[in-house]
Order: sequence, then C-alpha cells, then structure tokens
Amino acid sequence: MKITKHNIKQTIEDFLKSKKIRYSISDEDSLGLTYELFIGYLECFLQVEYDLDAEYSDKSVVVQLFTNVDSNGNSLYSETWENDGNYGSIESEIETLIDETKRMNSVVNKISKKIEQIIELCEDNGLDSHNFLTVHYDFD
Repeated sequence: MKITKHNIKQTIEDFLKSKKIRYSISDEDSLGLTYELFIGYLECFLQVEYDLDAEYSDKSVVVQLFTNVDSNGNSLYSETWENDGNYGSIESEIETLIDETKRMNSVVNKISKKIEQIIELCEDNGLDSHNFLTVHYDFD
C-alpha cells in the first residue's frame, strides 16, 4: 500500500497497537503530527510531516523517528523515512525505532545501577561521589 498523508496516521496507529505500544499525539495540524511513544526511560517520537506544495500535498510524507534529544540537539537514535524514495516500509522503520529504544533502555538501566553502586561505595567510605562522577542524564 502506498503511504499518503491520508493513510499514514491509521497505518502508524494500527502498527503501534499491534505491537502494544502506548502513545500520545500532539501538535496535530495541516503540517503533520507528532507521536510520543511510551517505551521505558527514554522518550521516543515519530514526527510526521506533510508536503504543503499543492502538486505533492497528497503524496509526500516524511517521518522523523528519534529518541529524546539533549540540550545540544543530539539524539541517541534518529532516522528519516520518506514515502517517495528508496525506503523500506514505515512499519519496519518503526520496528527498528522500538527495538533500538528497548536496547538503549536496557543500557541506561545498567548504567544507572552502576552509578548507584559507585555512589554507595563512596558513601560507605566517606567520599564525595561528585568528585568521581558527573552525570548528564536524569534517570527518573
């Protein structure tokens, strides 16, 4: 099935429901919409953009798939999908985003546990953990 601005929303939502992924929609307007996927610690997004050029308005759809962005604009995972190029299916791109987010959540969880161990070791030995660690991520 060819993806257009008329069926992209239903295609994405059907796929997310089939994978039992909770989501919310924000910023929905004539330019597109944004999905926030709820998969563990990391924020995960699908940003759908429509081409407003009258010639392509029904045909051109671009989807940005990414995890949370830091203060420098960097994302742990980022990919772009377009319906008018040599791209795979949008479902396969979403599947990759879900898999990468789950993998990164596992890594973040392991890092969080290690940090907790270092903090506990410092406290047990009367050391200030801030002399050993600088954490630029909020695990809560």
